[in-house]
Amino acid sequence: MAAVSDESSIIPTTTPSVITPFPPAGRAMLTWDGKAAPAPVPVQSARLVEVVDPHAQLPLLWLMPQPTLPPDPSDEPGPNLLFYGDNQAVLAHLLARGWRGKVKLIYIDPPFDSGGDYSRKVRLRHDDPHLLGETVQYHDTWSGDSYLQFIYERLFLLRDLLAEDGCIWLHCDYRQVHRLRLLLEEVFGEENYLNTIAWRSQVARGAKVDAFFFPYSTQYLEVFAKNRAMPTHWSPQKKRIFFSRSEAAAKFMEDSQGFFRTSDPGTYSFAKLKELHAEGRLYAPYGGEIVVDEANQRITCSNGGNVGVKYYLTRLGRDRFAVERGIDNLWEDIPGLGTTPGEDVGYPTQKTEALLRRIISVSTRAGDLVLDCFMGSGTTAAVAHKMGRRWIGCDIGYGAVQTARRRLQHIVQETGPGFALYHLDNAPVPKISEPGAVTLRCTRLDAQTAEVEVVDYQAPAQTTRRRARAHVAPDWRALVDAIDIDPAYNGAVLRPVVMDLPRKRRAVVQGRYLVQVAETPTQIAVRVTDIFGQEQMIVETV
Repeated sequence: MAAVSDESSIIPTTTPSVITPFPPAGRAMLTWDGKAAPAPVPVQSARLVEVVDPHAQLPLLWLMPQPTLPPDPSDEPGPNLLFYGDNQAVLAHLLARGWRGKVKLIYIDPPFDSGGDYSRKVRLRHDDPHLLGETVQYHDTWSGDSYLQFIYERLFLLRDLLAEDGCIWLHCDYRQVHRLRLLLEEVFGEENYLNTIAWRSQVARGAKVDAFFFPYSTQYLEVFAKNRAMPTHWSPQKKRIFFSRSEAAAKFMEDSQGFFRTSDPGTYSFAKLKELHAEGRLYAPYGGEIVVDEANQRITCSNGGNVGVKYYLTRLGRDRFAVERGIDNLWEDIPGLGTTPGEDVGYPTQKTEALLRRIISVSTRAGDLVLDCFMGSGTTAAVAHKMGRRWIGCDIGYGAVQTARRRLQHIVQETGPGFALYHLDNAPVPKISEPGAVTLRCTRLDAQTAEVEVVDYQAPAQTTRRRARAHVAPDWRALVDAIDIDPAYNGAVLRPVVMDLPRKRRAVVQGRYLVQVAETPTQIAVRVTDIFGQEQMIVETV
């Protein structure tokens, strides 16, 4: 799409932070072939190319004819920011623009050094969603120890963006978890280690059950504080576990008040134990009774054994019960994407919303800023948006940016507020389909209304297109994922007001739309994104 840059706004090359790359002698550290202190990162300019905020008045910054840089973080609450470009350049850009120390939570899910390529499946949008093939979203292959240097250089930039009471969560698996822990200790300090979370991301099935020396079913979250002495923000969490009546009967005891478990009284005082006894919440084993000894200020059991405190399950219905329990560093209660297919947006290595909801709940309050510089499908930004947090996301893969953009558009349509999309100058050129792929008809109906109709769309001329023709119905809409319309395009920044984004895989776009327009001649921009990730934007004047 069209975009402009303002050369006067390009910030000169700077050193984003003061780096002490190597630890004092005598401390354990990780070395690798080619290890080097991170070099200063040239600061790239960022071009504002899109604003998605159909329900709100656009901020003054977004009304500027040629905006190029994201807003200063002091302008609270500030828009949510989506970047397309190399995350190292994006992080340096944010530091140069004053975002140092502003981020409360950093969650990153970088490549795992798996040695493979990850692809998105391409399916027709039709009653028969035929699989046409796959498009590669990113490569996870590395030469030598380049993976470690790649992560190492970005950790310093992330550290400097993090608030003093903030924390970073690094998501990884068995391949590099031990080395990444050492990298984090070197950059953030051993004293700022908080925990290692083991997440059961899948349940072994099929042939995996018989894997040599057990299947891999867990992933890991390394958690470090910026400055644990601040202290780091922490919101304790509880999890709810649900039981049917038969399950509760098998695992718990029952009395007239319901199902319960018992626990040692711990440091409860005599007075508190008497209060609990009056409520019927003390338990005596071996069929005994509770004995209250006022003279000696103690409570015992008539048939021996220790007093227990009863903790009852919450009754949710006739045959449904729940109990709250604390959460430790083994997370088995959050399912992976394989058991929550309703969230699947078709992007490989996508994480579930429940996982990010817990991480964000633990580490932030409403209004805090969350950063994910390996955004992928956009789960972090989507969950942060729903939870009332501000967010910054970026990715170097345009397919990831498209997936996240569309996912966030759905949320903005329902709830607001909006977000701004920037392209860094060093970002690869986005995929554009062939000229003439879209046949468009725009008609002014009256002074303030126009009809926009996409008459036809032709997919890119490649093998995938021939395969599509063999299976697609005459309706071109089976080839289109999304249509976005800006009824007052300024020639630089797309501000879609109409966003046709079919949710279900078999659903298709409408193709015909009514839009409000100015009484004077105005430009209408229509962007068509197809199932292959190709985009075409057509501009007509009405």
